[in-house]
Amino acid sequence: MIVVENLTKQYGKIVALNNVNFTFNEKTVTAIMGENGAGKTTLLKICAGIIPSDNGNVTIDGFSIIKNSIAAREKIGYLPEMPYMYERLTGREFLFYVASLRKLEGAKEKIDELSKLLGISHFMDQELGAYSKGMKQKISLISAIMHNPNNLLLDEPVWGLDPLTARTLQKFILERKGTTIIATHSPQLVEKVANKVYFLMRGELKLSGDVKEIIQKFGSIEEAYFSNQS
Repeated sequence: MIVVENLTKQYGKIVALNNVNFTFNEKTVTAIMGENGAGKTTLLKICAGIIPSDNGNVTIDGFSIIKNSIAAREKIGYLPEMPYMYERLTGREFLFYVASLRKLEGAKEKIDELSKLLGISHFMDQELGAYSKGMKQKISLISAIMHNPNNLLLDEPVWGLDPLTARTLQKFILERKGTTIIATHSPQLVEKVANKVYFLMRGELKLSGDVKEIIQKFGSIEEAYFSNQS
């Protein structure tokens, strides 16, 4: 479970998050929607301990991201929208490096399993600099999930993925038992995998609710999104 309390973040005069509160429950897939600059990525980065908030706190399975940062981050897997990687390493070397940082046992077996699942096993010994955006996304996803985190934060997870891999990822999300948060522009992805959805606009929460109830009220997630962009 992830609890966000009174979270505020500014970049200069730009308010990315304005005193927002969320509770992301176990066994729940929650989508965060909003235009570029709405605060989606900032929210995920603060939850992952990558950037600090100006005010407020985030608690990950009972651990404060401020007071118990290491313990909190051990409970999280984070997939950024734009993966950052050492491009002179091969995919396999990069993942072994991440596994060593996490002191992950059975890393070889886990990497082999997930690379086959995502259809990238034949490219694992090529340098990351030669990878396409979609291939880098797959490597980044493996690095985010290979330690079986209870809480998974996904920023535009299907962007750049081929349809088959996107479907595999959707199946993985649906079968997870922990907490999953997805920041996305895709109404279709929300309708396929999410239980709850939050709509952000300029750092403030405009609408939230059960996905099925939102669809019943507005006709679709897309219509709900556009209805709250003012």
